[in-house]
Amino acid sequence: MTWVTLEEAKYHLRYDDDSNDPMLVAYIAAAEATINRYITDKVTAAATPDIKVAALLLVGYYDYHRNMDKDMPSDGNYLPAPVRALLWPYRQPTVE
Repeated sequence: MTWVTLEEAKYHLRYDDDSNDPMLVAYIAAAEATINRYITDKVTAAATPDIKVAALLLVGYYDYHRNMDKDMPSDGNYLPAPVRALLWPYRQPTVE
């Protein structure tokens, strides 16, 4: 499922030109794949705003931290805290 469009991501990140489009398309695809792996519940239309915002935040996170420098904030978890908070209601944890 497509959670955000290139135009929505550009608006969210305040990009006015097309110079970053190829990288943003890659970030959108990575964010959507990550979100789709994280959520385990069936998603209804009511969940779409939460997931859209989570996808936009994750695209912004990837864009801001594009070089993976040593000072990149990380708490050792899989996703940034605001993204996890938005997606948590749509995840049923499993024990392996």
